[in-house]
Amino acid sequence: MRLVAIDKSICRRDGACKAVCPIDLFVLDSEGFPVFREGADGNCIGCGHCVAVCPNGALSHKNLPLEDSPLINHSLTVSIPALNQLLKSRRSVREFKEEPVPKVLVREAIEAARWAPSAVNRQQVHWLMIQTPAEVKHLAGLVIDYLRKSKELEPRYASFIKQWEQGKDPILRNAPHLAVIHTPDDWIWSSVDSAIALAQFELAAAARGIGTCWAGLLMRAANGHYPLRDALGIPADHCVFGAMMYGFPRFRYHRIPPRKEVRVEWR
Repeated sequence: MRLVAIDKSICRRDGACKAVCPIDLFVLDSEGFPVFREGADGNCIGCGHCVAVCPNGALSHKNLPLEDSPLINHSLTVSIPALNQLLKSRRSVREFKEEPVPKVLVREAIEAARWAPSAVNRQQVHWLMIQTPAEVKHLAGLVIDYLRKSKELEPRYASFIKQWEQGKDPILRNAPHLAVIHTPDDWIWSSVDSAIALAQFELAAAARGIGTCWAGLLMRAANGHYPLRDALGIPADHCVFGAMMYGFPRFRYHRIPPRKEVRVEWR
C-alpha cells in the first residue's frame, strides 16, 4: 500500500485534500480524482489535513489510520462567552492548596496539549511531570543555589535568596506539582513549539480548576546549572524551554481586572 490511497467509489472529487495539503503533494487526474504525487512519501509531514478534511473517508493514510481518527461532532460547540471568560479569567496562581491534583486531571490536560500545533508537525515536545511536593521543593532549592552564584552579576536575585533563607519559596511558590518541557537542541523551533504546548496545557488545566504559573527562574537555571539538569534528568542533547508550577488554587478569583488596550495597527 502506498502512503496515501484514494477510494474512487466514494470520493466526491471536491479537491479539498489537494487544497489543504501544506506541501502540495496531490494532483488531480483527468477525471478530477486526487492522486498522491509519485515519490512524495518522504515529503509528507503527517499533519493529517487530508484525512481530516475528507467527509466520506475516501482517503487512507498508512500512518494515520481512519480508525484512530475519530469523527468531529460538529454539533458540539463551545459557547463564545464561556470561552472568552476562560481566556480572560485565567490568572497566574502563586498560592496553592496542599491537596494534590489527581493524575487523571493532569493526564487530560496533557492530552489536550498534545494537539497543540508544532512547526512542520514535528511534535518534538517532551513532558516531565514532577508529582511529589518534596521533589518540587528540592528543585526550588537548586534554583536558589544557581541564583547565589549569579547574584554578583545580577543583584536583583538577592531578594529571592533572602526570602528563601526566611523560609519562603519565591521560586516555585510551594506548588505541589511542576511541569517541565524539554526539546532537542538542534530543532530551531523548540522555543515556539514549547510555548504553544504549555499555553494549551495552561488553558486545559484552568478549565479543570487547576491553577498554573510559569516558572521562569527554573527555566533559566535549568539550562545553566548542571545539578538542576541532573536532578531533572534532562538528556544531554535537549534544552528546557518551558516550566510551569501547578496545583489547586488556594483562593478563588471573582473579578477580571482590566488590561492595557490592545496595540494593533490595521492595514
